[in-house]
Formats: sequence, structure tokens, C-alpha cells
Amino acid sequence: MHAVQEAQTRLLLIVDPAVADLGERARFVVDELESALEFLLDDDVDEPADAQLARIKEFHAQDGQRSSALSQALRDYAGLAESLKDRLVEADEAFDVRLIAEARKLAEDLQRRALAAAPEAGASAAATTTRNQLLHLMVARVGAIRKTAAHVFRRHPEIAREVTSAYERRRRAAARREKARKAAEPGQANGKPVEANGKPAEANGKPAEANGKPAAAPAPAPAAPAPAAPTTP
Repeated sequence: MHAVQEAQTRLLLIVDPAVADLGERARFVVDELESALEFLLDDDVDEPADAQLARIKEFHAQDGQRSSALSQALRDYAGLAESLKDRLVEADEAFDVRLIAEARKLAEDLQRRALAAAPEAGASAAATTTRNQLLHLMVARVGAIRKTAAHVFRRHPEIAREVTSAYERRRRAAARREKARKAAEPGQANGKPVEANGKPAEANGKPAEANGKPAAAPAPAPAAPAPAAPTTP
């Protein structure tokens, strides 16, 4: 892990030096704003701000360490916090409203410095290769540890859960939600096309009438007239 972190830092210094300088503070400000907003809105009252916060969190759930992602997260959380500023202070007198302005300034600084950076292609490629090789080794080792722990603690699920991947659990849960959402979309019934009247279309691909009954088969084409008998001379 130490080697991976060093390799990642070397890569960021080449391709995104703004993150090396401002990233730690930017992530702190994002975390503070997110925590304050969650505390305020966790009141069992359904309001538009709840949906806004949920969308922001979902959008930035897989953010990496690049300045572009941090810059956008800072803007998003600052925007929502600004609209709820008075309520944030009322709910928590220790909340520092200056974080909102700082978030916007950090976002601007990150974006400006990212645009000004022009990494050397060769150095960037070499640093990326080294970082990825180290990540591959670490992922293989972690996978082996988790597989072994799942077997050793198979009769103790509460312990086995501690060594499983929280990211994989979230990914699987998100996949299940997406599958359920698609299944519930209009025009789908058990994954099959549905006619306008809500009834399933014929499975064999034949057209259905508006009332759900199969359409009548088309009338057969008239037979071609028989050729005239030849006449004798």
C-alpha cells in the first residue's frame, strides 16, 4: 500500500500537480460540507434538498483524485450549502460558513491550475505503468486474503463481512436497484414488451390488436390464372 501511494503521488505530481498541493484541503472541505448537510437533512422530513443531496452524493460516489472531479464536487456541495446556509448555522452553531466560500475558491484554483498544467507524455505514461503494476500486485494480494478469510470465517459471517469489499457490496446493490428500475419502467412486464392497453404482446412476434387479441391472418393472395391452352393450327 505504501508503494502504491508513493507511485500515485508521483503520477499526480506529473499529470495533476494542483491535486498534490490543494487536494488534501479540498477533500477536507468536501467532507465537512457533506457531513453538515447530512446532519441538517436527517430529520425525517422529505424535501427537495434531500433529493438534491442524494443526487450529489451518487454523482460523486466514484470520484477519483483528479482536480476536475474535486472541483466539481466542491461546487456542488457549496451550491447546496449556500441555499441552506441559515438552517445549517441554526442546526449547528459550530458550522463554519466560511467553508462555502472556501469551497468555491478551491474549485476555481483547481480548475485554473489544471488547465495550465501540460504534463510530458513520456513521463506520464511511465508513471502510470508503474502505478498500475503496483496496483495489480496489491489487488491480487487483497483478493487472496479475502478469499482465504471467507473460507476461514465461513461459520462467522459477522467476521467475514469485515474483510469483504464494501465497494463490491455497493456495486452489487446498485446493479440490483438498476435492474429493478428497468423492470418497473413503463412498457415492460417481466422484461417483455407491452402493448398500449397494458397487455403483453404475443411472444411469437405476431402482431396483436388493440384489444389484446391476435390480429387476423392476412387473406391469401388470389391464385394466378392458369395459362390458356395452346390452339392447334
